Amino acid sequence: MPEGRGGGQPLHPALALAVAVASISWAAVLYRLAGVPGVDAAWWRLLVGSAITGLLARSAPAMLEPLHAAAGLSLAAHFTLWFESLRYTSVAASTGIVVTYPVYVTAAEVLVDREPICARRALGPIAAVAGVALLAEPWKGGLTLLGGLLALAGALAASLYFYLGRRARRAGAPLGGYTLSVYTWALVGASLWALASASNPLGVPRGSLPFLVLLGVVPMLGGHTMMNYALRYYPASTVTTVALLEPFGASLLAWLLLGEEPPPLALPGLALAVGGSALTLLGCGGAGEPAED
Repeated sequence: MPEGRGGGQPLHPALALAVAVASISWAAVLYRLAGVPGVDAAWWRLLVGSAITGLLARSAPAMLEPLHAAAGLSLAAHFTLWFESLRYTSVAASTGIVVTYPVYVTAAEVLVDREPICARRALGPIAAVAGVALLAEPWKGGLTLLGGLLALAGALAASLYFYLGRRARRAGAPLGGYTLSVYTWALVGASLWALASASNPLGVPRGSLPFLVLLGVVPMLGGHTMMNYALRYYPASTVTTVALLEPFGASLLAWLLLGEEPPPLALPGLALAVGGSALTLLGCGGAGEPAED
């Protein structure tokens, strides 16, 4: 997983984000098709993702780095809580809530890191979240209380994961070593969660295995690894705001593969989400190009 010599960019961060959005859009549908408990799906996703990352990584994992450990455990909580929420509510509603994390990440960057704020960085996540709300239509009964609370908890866990990831990547953590240590810690967290809940990820039906393996390949490697790559060049609030396009891709796939038809407000919601993402990509400098740390 090279990132180029001398600070070069073998892959433009904006293209990496495009690959990430396309990849993570498959997560909810693959989970539904697998038909297993949330913690089992999270465990398999992290097992496959960490195993392949270990084969590809060119740098050693920093397993004793507290920042990596905290990010990994947050990722495990995010996956498990979100997958569980999908058992109680629709793909659109659950995904719409879980991707509200750009709002929390932006607040942390401004309040804790004192990063500069401008109209574009402030309005971008708000517009994108409003677009997702139009898609999810929680006021029409597609959302249950338990499903909503689980999705919200998953959003908060994701916020911490991305915020810590941005700090680690800015500090110079290499992509391969960072992702391997984080995914491994996340696998440890999912394993402990499975033990505590008396769940057995190894006992899943054979018919579920192809979908669980794909969870670890497509949304994990193509999605989260590409987002971790982009965290070196963009603020976490920018990366997470662009990820707000995920519910629209997930809803389209759910419509095609699961028969969950998106609401009429999906198109105006998509326009808002795309506009908000574009605003955050422009940033406060207006150049539209990411600045490497």
